[in-house]
Formats: sequence, structure tokens, C-alpha cells
Amino acid sequence: MLQIMASVSRIRFPVSHLWSPPDVLVALQHRLMSGGWMTWHLWAWERRTQNLQSEPEEEPDVGTTVTRLELGPGQPTPSKGCIKCEAPCPEDWLLYGGKCYFFSEEPRDWNTGRQYCHTHEAALAVVQSQKELEFMFKFTRREPWIGLRRVGDEFHWVNGDPFEPDTFPVAGLGECVFVEPTRLVSTECLMTRPWVCSKMAYT
Repeated sequence: MLQIMASVSRIRFPVSHLWSPPDVLVALQHRLMSGGWMTWHLWAWERRTQNLQSEPEEEPDVGTTVTRLELGPGQPTPSKGCIKCEAPCPEDWLLYGGKCYFFSEEPRDWNTGRQYCHTHEAALAVVQSQKELEFMFKFTRREPWIGLRRVGDEFHWVNGDPFEPDTFPVAGLGECVFVEPTRLVSTECLMTRPWVCSKMAYT
């Protein structure tokens, strides 16, 4: 049976006159809780209408209404991924350029990293621009695996996208590719490294 509990609280705090918040800004975030509970946090920012010129000695307040809804165990919850239309990426994933990224902590071989991504409805990261490459290295300086592998004499992305060697030259004579600060490097697939998964964000 579906159980719903809601609580509403209101918080007031001063805002600098240099900051001009929008009239309404609503952010919705979800978080999966232990024991099968699912929690949403809704922040609604309401700007108060005050005349700063007529009352310069007083700073305006912004009222924040926080609404929390909890759905009990009777409501099915996904085992992976995120709730569609609720958040663009799963918890512990990062959003960048319309994609969600997961950066692993523990090192594994290339195939293990690929399998992990697959079980989370993603793939080892496919790099489409230099900015994307810089973003990935910014969040992990441990030279992670990405979704590029040598097949014969050519490299291929795991999702089937064509690889442009002029855009991303690859050093090394190995089969599987990882990211260094300024380049891509190929090495033996059985070596252990962290990895990066990516998939399209929910819209």
C-alpha cells in the first residue's frame, strides 16, 4: 500500500542587495533512501516585493518553502538509473553537456569497467570533443579507461561512433585506451585502472 508523508517548513534568511533572485526558481531533486523509501526535496524560492530605494536600511528576505514527500515501500523503486523526468542523472553521477558520467574509485581491467557501465545502462565514455576530454580529466586525475579499443589496425568507439585519429591521436601500441592529462594512450586491457561511464541524460 502506498504511503505518503509530507512536511513543509519555511526558512527566512537575508539576501545581499547585489543578488537579484528570479521571481520563482524551483529545483527538484530526488534521493533514494535506505529501506525502500524514496524521498523528494522541493525547493521553491519566492522573491518578496520590497522597494530597496525607499527602505535602504533593511535587507529583503527570501522565503524558502521546503516540501518533502516520502513514498512508502508499496511504491516500486528502480534498482538502478534514476527516476525519469525527476533528475537528469542517477545519484553519484555528474551531468555535463547533456550526458551523465560516473567516475569509478577502484581500479579494474578494461573489460570489467565496460561490464559495470553496461549493467548501469551506460557505456565506457565516448569522447566527442576536446572539452569533454578535459572535463573527464578534471574529475579524475588517475588516468581512467574510456570506451576506445583497437580492432586490427584501427581504433573503434564502443558505441559504434567513428574514431577520428586526427582529432584524438593515440600513443602506445596496446589495445585498450585510457586518458592522460593531454592525450590518449593505449595499453594492455588486463591492466587495472579506474574507468569512466557515460550515457545520455534524462530530459
